[in-house]
Amino acid sequence: MNRHLWILTAALLSSATFLSAAPNDLPILPSVIREVANGSKSTPSTKVDEAKIASLKEKAQSDDWSVALPALRELKGMGNVARPVLVDSLKSILTRDQDAIRAAVSGIGDGKEAAEFEAKIDTLRAEARANVAKLSKEKPETFKKAHAYYDQLVPMTEKMNQAWAMRMAIVEGISHRADLIGMWREVAPPKDNTFPADAEAKLKQSAQAAVGDFLERASGLKWNKPPQDESLKPLWFFGVARRIEAWNKQVMEKYMEAGEIKNFTMVNTYREAVGLMPYEADPRLIQAARRHSKEMVDKKYFSHESPTESEKDFGKRCKNAGYKGASGENIAYGGKGGDGTFWMWFDSEGHHKNMAGGSNAMGVGRWNDHWTQNFGGGARVMQMSDAEKAKVPVEGEILPPQPPVTTATRKSKS
Repeated sequence: MNRHLWILTAALLSSATFLSAAPNDLPILPSVIREVANGSKSTPSTKVDEAKIASLKEKAQSDDWSVALPALRELKGMGNVARPVLVDSLKSILTRDQDAIRAAVSGIGDGKEAAEFEAKIDTLRAEARANVAKLSKEKPETFKKAHAYYDQLVPMTEKMNQAWAMRMAIVEGISHRADLIGMWREVAPPKDNTFPADAEAKLKQSAQAAVGDFLERASGLKWNKPPQDESLKPLWFFGVARRIEAWNKQVMEKYMEAGEIKNFTMVNTYREAVGLMPYEADPRLIQAARRHSKEMVDKKYFSHESPTESEKDFGKRCKNAGYKGASGENIAYGGKGGDGTFWMWFDSEGHHKNMAGGSNAMGVGRWNDHWTQNFGGGARVMQMSDAEKAKVPVEGEILPPQPPVTTATRKSKS
């Protein structure tokens, strides 16, 4: 510390409200002296800074590390102006992850038993997918099998996901912890020893004891690319499914009503249960589906083929909403809500195969008692950058959802 800074720091001990500073005898507030003593100004200087810091603080708390880590680094790069928020954010995240790791370690259970359970569910999933290919109204036993697989695999998947969630908490918490602790050591108050080195070492040791070398092997997982290591694919599948689930929650809350959400969620629950990647909710497909449902109601028809030339087939309808690469469509009317309509489609060969197909995205749209599902094989929007997402807006009329309705008559067409 240089001589002038020592003088200013020592001045804090004075009880005077103002101090004079040579050469022009302007008064210096004690708060300014503290800022100089700490190295620089420590509060946002503009409304722009305040807004940016608030936005980064929110992102830093995200469960998605691809969002949280860049936000923390940007806060750090802003220097002392963002330091208090960075310190609070790091402490909150490190404490949260520490608690999650400890809870997961204590609840992870017997590894051999888990491996046997996973082998059993993999076998059943393969059988269920093979049965989907055989579905036929001439073979009603195939639909009975589909229901049996659903009833067996959905609760099994829920149980297995609980185990994978604990492993994920350990893997993600430990893999990023060294970077976060390093950042914490740089910015934490001098006397704050919240995360001592010996406690951190014990935390990592307990994690390694719980999952073994799985911890190191899984630390480099890329969620946009399946791993080469077969033993990591279940964790990768679980992690990607949860990311799609989080994305879908945001889209559904913004664009869909309760019945549409129920229908969409049941499709993805089934897909994950049989080992298929969940569909991504795409606002463009949602609009294409809802528009078609409304047109069927307004023009009193029930068909995949529209009397409106520009909306003739589902490919045109999806393209008019901004989506290129539509791959299929289900329609129904009279279904008892989103769940009733799901089971109507489940018990029909073509509809079922669409719901358990190889597309990436889906949209569900209801109007009165008419329902439409549109499927797409285009690029996943959730994997795009913000700049890329801005280039794929919904085109055409934005049709808001209706409140839920229930009717008794049921009919469907694939």
